[in-house]
Amino acid sequence: MVFRRKRYALILGVILAALVASADFYRWVHEVASLEKPENPQAEGIVALTGGSGRRIEAAIRLLEAGAGERLLVSGVHKSVSTTALIETGGGNEDLYACCIDIGRIASSTESNAVETARWVEEHGYKHLILVTSDYHMPRARLWFRRYVPDVEITPYPMQSRIEPRTWWKSWTSFRGLATEWTKYRVTALLLAF
Repeated sequence: MVFRRKRYALILGVILAALVASADFYRWVHEVASLEKPENPQAEGIVALTGGSGRRIEAAIRLLEAGAGERLLVSGVHKSVSTTALIETGGGNEDLYACCIDIGRIASSTESNAVETARWVEEHGYKHLILVTSDYHMPRARLWFRRYVPDVEITPYPMQSRIEPRTWWKSWTSFRGLATEWTKYRVTALLLAF
């Protein structure tokens, strides 16, 4: 009898946890789907986190060329990637890279993107950044940026990718990508809470 009650309590606990997790996932996806790019953002610096098939870098370079910031940090560039390859992927030219674009090669995770950015911000004395990354990645990136650059105002510039938060239920790729990112977001939020 006691064993049966414990088993029912465990089953009920699992069901409740699954319902809470599902509700939180739905809330998070809705938040991500509602992110929009600001019109004519202005800041001292622009930071693009690598990934997204070069679309993030391309968007950040367009912002830089439009005068949205003084300098651009492309964070998380692999050591094997040349400036020429970055130009082919994201645009810009040699002169723009020489004058106004810094290539960060230290970062290999979202946390280390924030660490790399914190060093860059300190070097330049910036107090306001435009952060360019994929829409689904923005909430977790902002958690790490609040941790490592807490005194800097962050203007999010979310980019759409092949992962579609607005129609996630229609695509296994989108569902899997969002579920994975939501899990990382939740784990990060838990880690940073302590």
